[in-house]
Amino acid sequence: PGITDMDDIQTIASMVILGRVAKRVAQYDTPLVVPSKMPVAYTMAQEVVKQAYTEAGRPDAYNPDNIPFLTMDQFGYAAAVDGIILRDRPGTIFFLGSFYAESLILAETGHSVGAIQIAGTAMPAQLPFFITACDYTLIGEELFAASAYLSGEPLLLGSLKGQDWGKALFMMVIAVGVFLELIGTHWLTNWLKTF
Repeated sequence: PGITDMDDIQTIASMVILGRVAKRVAQYDTPLVVPSKMPVAYTMAQEVVKQAYTEAGRPDAYNPDNIPFLTMDQFGYAAAVDGIILRDRPGTIFFLGSFYAESLILAETGHSVGAIQIAGTAMPAQLPFFITACDYTLIGEELFAASAYLSGEPLLLGSLKGQDWGKALFMMVIAVGVFLELIGTHWLTNWLKTF
C-alpha cells in the first residue's frame, strides 16, 4: 500500500483497491501477502483483508501472518519486500500508493522474477520508474478513479463524475479562447467598447 500512513489519500485509495483484490484472492484460494511499512496502514491492511475474506465466505482462509509489519525505515522496507519477492516469486504484484526512491528497486525486483506488475501512484517523480518496469500503471489520479470505481461508493463516484465534468468545461473554455485568439478578437473588443 505504499510507504505512507493512512493520512495520505493515496494510501486510502490503495486500501480500497486492496479490499477488492483480497476478496478475489479469497475466492480463488490464492495466498496474499501485504507487507506494510507504517503501523496504522498495517492495522488497516489487516482489517481490510480480514473483511474481504469474510465477505467472500472464506473467513477461515484469512492468515494474519500474511500481512506483516516490516520496518518504518524506507530502504529497510524495500530490502525486506525484495526478499519476500525473491523467496516467494509471486505471480502478480500491486504497487499502489505513495512511493519514493524505493519504487524502482521494488519494481525491478518484481520484473526480475517475471511477476505481472500493476502500479499506481500520484507521485510524478516515480511514475517513469513504474511505467518502465511494470506491466500496467495507473497514472496520477487514475489511482483515485480506480479506487472510486471499485468501491462503488456513490459519493466517490459522484465526485469523480463532477471532476470529469469540470475538466470538460475548462477544456471547452480554453478551446473557445484559443479559437477567438486565432480569428482575432478585434471585432469583439470593438463591440464591447460600444457599451
